[in-house]
Amino acid sequence: MRILVLKYGVGNIYSVKAGFERLGVSVKVSETLRDAGEIDALILPGVGAYPAATRRLREERSLLNKLLENNIPVLGICLGMQLFFEESEEGGRGLGLLPGRVTRLRAPKLPHIGWTRTFMLRDSELLRGVENGSYMYYVHSYAYTNTAPGWVKAYSAHGESFAAVIEKHPLYGTQFHPERSGRKGSLVLRNFVEAVKR
Repeated sequence: MRILVLKYGVGNIYSVKAGFERLGVSVKVSETLRDAGEIDALILPGVGAYPAATRRLREERSLLNKLLENNIPVLGICLGMQLFFEESEEGGRGLGLLPGRVTRLRAPKLPHIGWTRTFMLRDSELLRGVENGSYMYYVHSYAYTNTAPGWVKAYSAHGESFAAVIEKHPLYGTQFHPERSGRKGSLVLRNFVEAVKR
């Protein structure tokens, strides 16, 4: 299996790479899709700021569209998931792959950092085998807060409820960091690998 982690911002993305490699999956890190070759899945990691990330990804948009047209699964983590939407209150237009706007959480303290319970709303591929109400690790100030769409599979809350897991094949997303969420986060990554195989 060939998985590519797209490096579009600043920050340590090698914990994501290590998370997959612990599952025996080879992962390549690249700053562009142009030299990616044939891949089975793409990871948009949760590092960087929204405006800078959207500017950077606009350069990759045509290649990203080709991947999606070919049903290549894309996993967005934290900021990576937020980029799927049309825009963010943090600034900038998103990729517009999902309808809606990412907003700043209405909470007494931001950023939201730490272990927070995550609850399933609907059957979820990514959360298969993960106990409902499990604690996952979050680091964010912005989120998509509409949990009504059927593709929002789980939610968490910090000041207000927000989408924690989205699945609309070939798009998958987690607001939490599975690579930093211990055994249960590792299971989420394994479930994504299984979804790619299908």
